[in-house]
Amino acid sequence: MEERKFWNEEIETMPLEKLRKLQEERLQHTVEWAYTRTKFYRRLFDQAGVKPEDITTLEDIRKLPFTMDIEVDTDVPLKDRLAIPEDEIKMFHSTSGTVGAVVPIPFSKKETEFFFTEGEARARWTMGVRPSDVVQVLTRFDCCFQGYRELGASLILMSAGRYNPDHQIQLTRDGRVTIIEHMPSLLLGYFERMEQLGAKVQETNIRMISGVGEGWAESYKRKVEEKYGIPFMTLYGAVETSPCFASECEARKGMHISSDAGIIEVVDPKTGEPLPEGEEGELVFTILAREAMPLLRYKVGDVGSLLPYEPCSCGRTLPRMSYVKGRVSQLMKIGEKKILPIDVEEVIAKIEGLEGEFRIILEKPEMDKLKLKLEHKPEVKELKTLREKVEEAILNEIGVRSELELVPQGSLQRVTFKAQRVEKL
Repeated sequence: MEERKFWNEEIETMPLEKLRKLQEERLQHTVEWAYTRTKFYRRLFDQAGVKPEDITTLEDIRKLPFTMDIEVDTDVPLKDRLAIPEDEIKMFHSTSGTVGAVVPIPFSKKETEFFFTEGEARARWTMGVRPSDVVQVLTRFDCCFQGYRELGASLILMSAGRYNPDHQIQLTRDGRVTIIEHMPSLLLGYFERMEQLGAKVQETNIRMISGVGEGWAESYKRKVEEKYGIPFMTLYGAVETSPCFASECEARKGMHISSDAGIIEVVDPKTGEPLPEGEEGELVFTILAREAMPLLRYKVGDVGSLLPYEPCSCGRTLPRMSYVKGRVSQLMKIGEKKILPIDVEEVIAKIEGLEGEFRIILEKPEMDKLKLKLEHKPEVKELKTLREKVEEAILNEIGVRSELELVPQGSLQRVTFKAQRVEKL
């Protein structure tokens, strides 16, 4: 029996013009729904002088005001954002609290099926997961399980091993795991510990890594793939928008966007003006399938770009976006350049002698030099030579001068949830 190529062939191969028409119809419905059912959007639209009937085309989306990250914009109570009766809420998720307060996110029954079952399954099928796979999710994001279960994969429960890494490593080996899903910043430590326990990664059944929850330098991805011979695939989403809003296919040229579920814009973080395809800016989401808590022109705070549209060799016609590089809040001005921590990560990942753990020391919002603490490997003896090599690489590749402090391996505290690379003084 021939294996199906797509999870939802109608959507994934829909001609672009037909897809835009579908988005247009859903946008009109979503705007009407948000305005008539929530105090928040009715007040916001009225203040901006916009009515639902003003939104008839995709271009009209720019008439709508932006909404802000709900972890930061905590002045609006949940009841003012809610568009359904409370007894129709069937699930609460929450934001991570990375940049502000932990905020509950409500979902209706229809939404849980669309986002956490259909959406999750489609995203993972796109990156190559199949029913024959054995999946181990190490992120503790329980929403991820529903998509894997829907497409028929076998699962090792998160509670198996009781969250003890050594026990989980044993399950990776004994359970013959083929797919590991983890946060990129924690993955290398997991593999290193696995080898300390005598389990060679290359001798396990792992055939793919699913990276979620944060951006990771392409240099590190390549190092992982070269060292272990395992492809590192990327998913992108946010619990407020959709846990899996974009996913990488076998072509590995960006991530296919679930454009039937929402619209992504890229804008200048300061002016809010739209940016052309290929130019990096702040991602703005309008979700077209939210019932419980609508999200219109939601500035999610992540930095990325929309890729120029072209047919994909995988056969999907869905538009693609870049891999996400970080948060707008992480942008720093060093000299005349604006940089993100991942820009530094890209450089140090290529330099032998560095352990990979680092901290940017941010003394003030704008600095003349990039100040860094970096861990070096134990075998490095010529620290001055290594320091000069790193400073030269940063100047050549990022275009900023730097001031480095090399510290022994293990000096910098390891993170347990989403890498934090900046220390503000």
